[in-house]
Amino acid sequence: MNKQVSVLAVIAILAVGLGVWLSQPPSTHTFETELLFDDLQKMANQVDSVEITNAQGVLLSAKKSAENWLATIEPEQSVYPVSHDKLADLVETLMQAKLVEAKTRKPKNYIRLGLQSIDTQDSMATLVTIKASGNSWQVLVGNEVTFGEGHYILKPKDAQSWRTDKTISLPIDIFSWLKQPILPYQEQDINAVSRVDSLDWQIARSANGDFQLMNKPTDKELEYASILNSIVSNLTNLKFEQVLAANDEFTQSLKVLTQLEVTTTDETTFQVVVSELDGNHYVNFNVSDPSEYWQKGYFQVSNFSAQQLMKTTEDFLVEENNTTGDIDTSSKAVDEGDSPY
Repeated sequence: MNKQVSVLAVIAILAVGLGVWLSQPPSTHTFETELLFDDLQKMANQVDSVEITNAQGVLLSAKKSAENWLATIEPEQSVYPVSHDKLADLVETLMQAKLVEAKTRKPKNYIRLGLQSIDTQDSMATLVTIKASGNSWQVLVGNEVTFGEGHYILKPKDAQSWRTDKTISLPIDIFSWLKQPILPYQEQDINAVSRVDSLDWQIARSANGDFQLMNKPTDKELEYASILNSIVSNLTNLKFEQVLAANDEFTQSLKVLTQLEVTTTDETTFQVVVSELDGNHYVNFNVSDPSEYWQKGYFQVSNFSAQQLMKTTEDFLVEENNTTGDIDTSSKAVDEGDSPY
């Protein structure tokens, strides 16, 4: 009996407590998601500088110039255009990112989230700085969330770390966010391409828009109809792995493999030089307008890409079948009864 009374008493107390709790207004301390930067959106169109740095140094230092974004690669190099899409994606992501889960406030635990200061030698974090009309926003980006979208982040001068609801794409090296492909031309912008060394050939656009191999041997056919377009496509889609500043020691060490001359539909003519050094391949360009960004350095390209620019006339044509004679001889032997049996 006493046991039943005790149980009933506990239930009554819980019921009274639940009623009091339900009658109270919602707690003002309940966390609601908030934007990573609540004032970036209204300044997004005025962003004029983006710098991305990690423990190894500056990955990207880009500034807006008129309608272009230009990056400084090395102090001795000229500026180089940056991918607008990658920059726009970064700014949009940071503008829309929300803080969805508070994480550690203890600096000793930052390492678990990849949020050690970039001044620490082994830091895996990346510091992003965005500027717009004298205003500045900074965030330290750590590890990507293991499951789902998001990154761990830390704002400078704030001990509280957070998980965001969006994954933040960042460059992996100083070249990965530079403009690709190298040349500012599309395939339809090219009028003619010539190889101007001992293995010279020329292709030119005809009246119907197709490319023709000039002085093609009358007894030979192209390997396939679009093969001449392929070298133009390889040229206009040429991408680089690194951009190197030109200096006398480097240029004198290069072995020139071939040289092409290209004429565009607006009658611009430029040279493409393919070289090799220590197993690596490089491309550089010579053009009359010295302001062109793509003629101010040496571009390291993949060995495959270099080979596509080193075609010979024979590479465009159908190969001769050298097995026909052997087959005829064998057939003749059987017809004449010259069997080994």
